[in-house]
Amino acid sequence: MKNKTAKSCVATSDVIELVAIGASIASNCEPCFKYHFTQARKLGVSNEDIAKAVATAEMVKNAPDREIKKLARKYLGDVKVEKIVMTPCCFSSKSSGCCK
Repeated sequence: MKNKTAKSCVATSDVIELVAIGASIASNCEPCFKYHFTQARKLGVSNEDIAKAVATAEMVKNAPDREIKKLARKYLGDVKVEKIVMTPCCFSSKSSGCCK
């Protein structure tokens, strides 16, 4: 049975590429992002609309990070959580650091 109040599909090629860009950001897939960015631009999607898709994806992707930090602060109570500056061991090609 079809819903009489449902809107018609808005899954245009532009929208599909914007969704794919968001998924690329969420999955940390650089080749995916490059491909879908190029496809979106070929379709005439503006950088502003692509930027909105990226910002939305970042917001959704970072939600669990924000929530776990909020939980940690709740459990720690009055103990101040300080930012720690670390060497970029995870990103160095010659790294023997923490993230091999």
